[in-house]
Amino acid sequence: MNDIRIGLIGCGGISGKHLPELNNSKGAVIWALCDIDEGRLKSAGERYNVPEERRFRDYHDLINCPEVDAVDICTPNYLHVPMAEAAVDAGKPFCCEKPLGVSYDETVRLLEKARAKNIKSMVCFSYRFLPAVRYAKHLVDEGAIGNVITFYAQYFKSSAFIKDRGLDWRFIGRDARYGVSGDLGVHILDLASFLSGDVTSLAADLGIAVHERRKLDGSGMAPVETDDFCHFLAKFDKGASATFSITRAAYGNTNQIRVEVYGDKGAFRFDLNHPEKLEYYTGGIKEGHAIEHMETVEVPEEFRTVQMQCYVDLLHGNPDRYIPTLEDGVKLQKVLDAILESDEKRQWIDIK
Repeated sequence: MNDIRIGLIGCGGISGKHLPELNNSKGAVIWALCDIDEGRLKSAGERYNVPEERRFRDYHDLINCPEVDAVDICTPNYLHVPMAEAAVDAGKPFCCEKPLGVSYDETVRLLEKARAKNIKSMVCFSYRFLPAVRYAKHLVDEGAIGNVITFYAQYFKSSAFIKDRGLDWRFIGRDARYGVSGDLGVHILDLASFLSGDVTSLAADLGIAVHERRKLDGSGMAPVETDDFCHFLAKFDKGASATFSITRAAYGNTNQIRVEVYGDKGAFRFDLNHPEKLEYYTGGIKEGHAIEHMETVEVPEEFRTVQMQCYVDLLHGNPDRYIPTLEDGVKLQKVLDAILESDEKRQWIDIK
């Protein structure tokens, strides 16, 4: 099996997860890098032994490099679709960070192009690769908890209050469009869809906690344009009802993700700060006593995997059974658009 030569675009924050996993993967090699920031590009190149002639400042040059077999997109939201479309035009498979884009319409266009050319792809909903989530999916598919009745999820961070945090791209509407709704919320939306079905309607409330931040060029302050918190109710096509609470304005939380799923025969819950464990109850109503607690179990080894190894396996023709697809990314893009619409109109929005 020959190694797939991967070209990664965007050597900033999230590449700190992608690059080590690619470096340790079987069947691939980090072949080329691209970033508009020369310092970041040099640092990543030296760390992963990518020579200067394969370090690019323009993503078109990386994608069109004949030695690059596949592309990994780790850039701000507004660049995802243009870069993925360039990969499709070059006939090269790609994986892309979430959310897939900045509107439903542009992601549908990407999906149609990728389908037409039969391009392999993956969207990096990274929490789907964690063992507790995969084991929970197994329990749902086995019917262990019956029909899902209610789904509760919270994603709490305190990153809005980092001292002197500047106006990075996440706070600019043109670059991100969505705030925590798309940055954090899309992760648990994916988990909800993965475990409970498709969202059919929702009602959302969004807001900003820190209203202005220092521009990164030092030219003064500017308004924050994207949400710091996002809370919404949702209904699913299989009958479940859900409550979501997402915020980066919660003191005392670094990265707290809790999910609880209750069915008519059982339930489970997990805390993704401890992704190797799952609490669950199965068996339905038992005679003679109330159901008062869940059993905590270690997730079996078979449900443990690594995101970027799954991407490499996909490229080699061995896709993981739970891999997040381009279709998943497009579907959730429509939900993100509905969240913004609901907050703007102050009403429930149906998703067709």
